[in-house]
Amino acid sequence: MVDAFNDLRRELTNALKSVWKNLPPSNAPEADSLPDDVVEEIAANYYRDPKNRTKLNDDSSGSLPVLARMKPRGLFEDDWRARPTKDRPWPVILVHGTGATKGDWQDLGADLRRDGWAVFAPEFGQRATGPVAESAAQIGAYIDTVLLATGAKQAIIVGHSQGGVLVRYWMRVLGGTPRVKHLVSLAVPNHGTTMGGIVSPLLRHNRSEAMANSVVHSWFGKAGFEMIRGHDTINAINEGGDLDPGVTYLCIATHFDTVIQPPETCFLEATTPEEAGRVQNIWVENLDPNSVVLHEAMPYDSRVRALVRADLSRLCTKNG
Repeated sequence: MVDAFNDLRRELTNALKSVWKNLPPSNAPEADSLPDDVVEEIAANYYRDPKNRTKLNDDSSGSLPVLARMKPRGLFEDDWRARPTKDRPWPVILVHGTGATKGDWQDLGADLRRDGWAVFAPEFGQRATGPVAESAAQIGAYIDTVLLATGAKQAIIVGHSQGGVLVRYWMRVLGGTPRVKHLVSLAVPNHGTTMGGIVSPLLRHNRSEAMANSVVHSWFGKAGFEMIRGHDTINAINEGGDLDPGVTYLCIATHFDTVIQPPETCFLEATTPEEAGRVQNIWVENLDPNSVVLHEAMPYDSRVRALVRADLSRLCTKNG
């Protein structure tokens, strides 16, 4: 999300080091200070290159953010014949993050179906680059449709990154809480991420700030800014406390998250003894101390999938 500009700067710097080390010292730029205008120019030219444009879907309107045009990965199809069972009484709905598609749930969706769950996943919001309120309303309509089709009163929802924010917005602001049994958050910026990755190093002059804002908008769309700590959207989903009545939560985060900073902001906090029994916060590294799981890998990493499967199985045992 908002660390895109710094990530791009770092990648370009690493790629050019092999060239710079052969240049006379007087001509070599500092390795950690690639100029803003150089980063911007390279980024722009990258997407003008016909070879690289093949990695993006066409956009005749010229209005879609870059992440809404990336080629999708994976395949996941809804099976509207699926129904909850006595042992698995709630449908599971998987909500993807920014720039992703439901195809990102291919592995976890297959795992959960083998475990006996009725699993569904929506597409929405130009791949979650549109305004949060609009995407959340689409997700809410989809969840209502799943509940109607399956005859269930509540659903289990798994959200990755922005997907978890959208679900919490639907629950708290749009009134969806009574229809949620359990929410699993995978690297979700529940308390927002920082603009530090983009804006803080660039606030030396107005041109740099405008450029940073342009990068966020062109890559992540309007939703990108809504993930920033202190935005009205983040404030709205946490007003009065992190947890909603009657819902249980599992938050899984990774120490190697370069998108959500600091990664601890992914966790939800209880404010009363009663709430303490309804939320669990887990690092992926708790399961495997040697794991290195990046933000974008959370939906399909085998360790994360194992944690989700175990959590949902525990939920059935607890409610059995």
